[in-house]
Amino acid sequence: MVAIIKCRDDESEYLGLLERLHQARRHDWEWTFTRRRDQWSKGSHLLLIASLDAHGRFRITRVGKSVRRRGAKHQEQQLSVTHVRQLRRPLALDELLDGLTPSQRRHHVEEGQQTKGTGEALRALLLRLRPEVTEAVKLIEGATEPWSFGSSRAAQEVALQRDATLAVTRMAGMQVPRLAEWDPPAEELYDDRVPPLFLDLVGEGNGLDEPLDRSGGFQQELSASSDEILSEQPALEDHLVTHDTHTMRGWFSDETNHVAWREFREHGRTLLVANANRTPAEQLLGCDVIFYNVSRHSLVLVQYKKLDAARGGYYYPNSDGNLAKELIRMRSLDRYAEMQASLGDEQRLDASPSWIKLCHPRSVLPHTTEMIHGMYFSRRQFEALRDDGRLKDGRQGAVRFGYKNVPGYLDNTLFTRLVETGQIGTTGTSTDLVRQQVIRSFHGRRNLVLAALSGEQPPQAKRNAQRRGGY
Repeated sequence: MVAIIKCRDDESEYLGLLERLHQARRHDWEWTFTRRRDQWSKGSHLLLIASLDAHGRFRITRVGKSVRRRGAKHQEQQLSVTHVRQLRRPLALDELLDGLTPSQRRHHVEEGQQTKGTGEALRALLLRLRPEVTEAVKLIEGATEPWSFGSSRAAQEVALQRDATLAVTRMAGMQVPRLAEWDPPAEELYDDRVPPLFLDLVGEGNGLDEPLDRSGGFQQELSASSDEILSEQPALEDHLVTHDTHTMRGWFSDETNHVAWREFREHGRTLLVANANRTPAEQLLGCDVIFYNVSRHSLVLVQYKKLDAARGGYYYPNSDGNLAKELIRMRSLDRYAEMQASLGDEQRLDASPSWIKLCHPRSVLPHTTEMIHGMYFSRRQFEALRDDGRLKDGRQGAVRFGYKNVPGYLDNTLFTRLVETGQIGTTGTSTDLVRQQVIRSFHGRRNLVLAALSGEQPPQAKRNAQRRGGY
């Protein structure tokens, strides 16, 4: 994303002071300022910093990286700027804007964040007119800051939903680097509110300069109840609205309309991902991942649990008051899937759908596509380990799961690769069963990440070549 800031007189002077104080000592420094909040709905940008010259004209004198901080008073937004670099040859702002097309000029914002298309055009023009600033721009765009979310339960739920969203893209065998381009919440998250959805914190990525009008476009073709469901959702492009999309949206009732959708396409396959939840953080019982491979009729359900940092990074199943009900649900799902299997179905290493991920108790998330470290267990393996003497090493012989005592588990890479290659997951699963699990997740007051993969399913050798960039 690209943004423009027009410095006031005192701000230009202050910037010069910061540069004189710190650059001689080669210290990194930070500049903070406030602007109208409605100009900065997303918080991380390549910032073009313009200052007035002696003739009262704005010139781009610096570039930097801006990050949205907490809201200030009177509907203003605080922003922090780092990695500021001076242009050896300042560029008149009007000269830069003159290079935009009429369409891009219409979407240009005088001050604040630019739309995706206009921002990309401004960046390209800047590098063409001032090629010597290329390295500085690359440095700024490559500079990432981790998000330290602390002990807030609401922030932890966002972290789990982010991890689960990354997981389903890997289960689909897709590389989705733009999921790293997300803006952590600028405001403090409170546990008595519904936490924001991870996909709502990710850019639209639809390539449009102007968002689709939610009162028109494809929504006119949907029923009134569907319009209500979509009222809180980002609009998708007309041509992306498929039969599967309509079907999946119909699984969410009016009371579950806190839903965000994205559609990703790669190598002839389409992955539709939904983040959904409607419950305040203090009432949430964790996160469910439901991954449905439409072409192979395969279902995988992952239930997230978190290792307790206060207890040395262990999970104590006997202290989890929700575990018993959740295991009953998982056993029921596993039995149903086993009953539906037939001799003609694809063979799996494990055809049970139910899995558990114990997540590492980290409180910092990087702006990358790195997932939270964790241990994956099938439901059967998890229950067997509860009776394993090697895990009865807590206080008074309590059972506990941790990296130091679990004899074996699947990590992120191995688990998602096994799902992608069809080595684990059900066979012959119907969409009705997937729908049932979606509803049960909501009734169980859980965060939900739902994904449906459809399209071509080439042989694994071809998929491997595509992963390596071959054809």
